[in-house]
Amino acid sequence: MARSGHPSTLLQNRNDKQAEIASPILARLGNIYKAVVVTETLAGESLIDPTGQGRLAAYIPSLGMTPEEPRIFQHAKTGSMFHVPDKTGTEILVFFANVSSMEDSFWFATVSDTVDVVTGGVKGDPRVDGSGIGEGAFAETPVLKDIKDENEAELDGAEVKNSAFNRILGAQGTFSDDLRGPTTSSPRRDAGYRNSEGKQSTQHSKIYGMQTSGGSSISIDDGSIADDGSIHPEQIKITTSSGSAITLDGGNDFIHIINSSGSGWIEIGASGEVNVYAKGSLNMRSQKDFNLRADKNINIEAGENINMRSVKTTKINTNEELHLRSKGNQFLQSESTMNINVGINCIVTTGMTLELNGPIAPTSELILLASKPDIDENLESIILKETIVSEMPSHEPFTRPHAKILTTSDFAVSQASEEGLKNSGLK
Repeated sequence: MARSGHPSTLLQNRNDKQAEIASPILARLGNIYKAVVVTETLAGESLIDPTGQGRLAAYIPSLGMTPEEPRIFQHAKTGSMFHVPDKTGTEILVFFANVSSMEDSFWFATVSDTVDVVTGGVKGDPRVDGSGIGEGAFAETPVLKDIKDENEAELDGAEVKNSAFNRILGAQGTFSDDLRGPTTSSPRRDAGYRNSEGKQSTQHSKIYGMQTSGGSSISIDDGSIADDGSIHPEQIKITTSSGSAITLDGGNDFIHIINSSGSGWIEIGASGEVNVYAKGSLNMRSQKDFNLRADKNINIEAGENINMRSVKTTKINTNEELHLRSKGNQFLQSESTMNINVGINCIVTTGMTLELNGPIAPTSELILLASKPDIDENLESIILKETIVSEMPSHEPFTRPHAKILTTSDFAVSQASEEGLKNSGLK
């Protein structure tokens, strides 16, 4: 039970007080009403649900309610979906479950001028705004549009403000990629087709999804074909407000995962190809065997050095020829016995002197060893004392040398209290 004076009790007391004076509207209960959300009182008292259960403070204009005396509505959730409006002025739909009293009051949906289900908005004609969008090589490239209301949804794309998310896609490298970057997924898309006669030709919407207040989104698009032949791909996209994204493409049959800056991505393609890009290190580890086989060629190239080391024996076998060649010097050294066994002929050619026993030959370069933290089979922390790898993944908890500073979205920062920002150390 809530304590007296606790914010949760204050919210409920507001309803109890109103119930005593709201009897004239009891006869009108049983309908669904449009209400307007209020997040704080005129005195600055917060009306955000302190228990996080999704209750909203709102007033119903058609019943004579005012923003000065809002009512608390419980959240009639659909399954486990949970998305609560966080702005004063948002319109919601409410109802009273008990037609003989106002005690059981619920909200269940928002009323929005326009619904977006993808981060950054959907593609439209570029608007020249001095940022370079719509100019030069990108003059005809569609860009994401920041549509705020139903009036803007009816305008030509060039009249609508370009979304700030275009800059993220530009830095990521997917700005002009219609499959991995911007998208046409929108509840309005399949209603916007016109046939060859210029008449409206609407299809059933094939798009489902949701977007948070901060801009992160999940969209499920079954794809469609416009009357002019334009193809919209079948995709599921999960995107954060900062740009990190997962794209599952059914028609083109690929999976693409990328971080917000584009410095790392993975793609599984339709032909079974797997491409991995890392601007930083690419690290792989197996605590048992690591088997690598290609039915054709294996190509390994390093812009600088290739280092190989085994704790025990190193073997290189081939059924045909073995070629070792360098443009610089070669060093062959054994700290113990060296055996050379030739089955047929041994031919040695040198452009100058062949020295078989004198002066002392230079030694080969030793690969430097280092120690790395590790987790053993009992999940205990240990140190692997000798290894040549620069970064070694382990069983979790893996001690990562990167991404160790906890941070969050710009939206979360903008909504935090001054005290919270001060204590977190974030600016």
